[in-house]
Amino acid sequence: MPEQFYREHYTTVYAFLLSLCGDSFLAEDLASETFLRALKHISSYDPHYAPTTWLCTIAKNLLYTHYRKEKRYLPLEEHLPGVTPSPESLYLQKEQEQQLQQAAQALTSTQRQVLFMRLEGLSFRQIGEALGHSENWARVTFFRGKNKLIEELEGNL
Repeated sequence: MPEQFYREHYTTVYAFLLSLCGDSFLAEDLASETFLRALKHISSYDPHYAPTTWLCTIAKNLLYTHYRKEKRYLPLEEHLPGVTPSPESLYLQKEQEQQLQQAAQALTSTQRQVLFMRLEGLSFRQIGEALGHSENWARVTFFRGKNKLIEELEGNL
């Protein structure tokens, strides 16, 4: 699958996943996995349909598979317009935010900065340039920080 195809459709797939799960890290991981799956199963693509339709279907299936493995479900109330979250949902969200802040303390200041910049929507190239390093350095720092954050969060469960 050409790099141009990836560049043209990555943002759409990522935004679609982010709108479903609300987790930028998970959306990024699953968007990358979507393109790997698409490459592996390119022979099943029907050119009568838009590539984004095919890719978003793969992405949605990957997300649902992830949730099944984790025994989690899509938080329905957060995806319905006009529905006010329940007090229990708000409490859980606040608790999760506190756990995330506590886990982030285990990261180096550079890792926190890269993660924050990535959450703000900056590309790895932009992050690398802003911090005086290469794009690859930004990717590696992000990956290591994300994994450390995950370890810390899982350790608190």
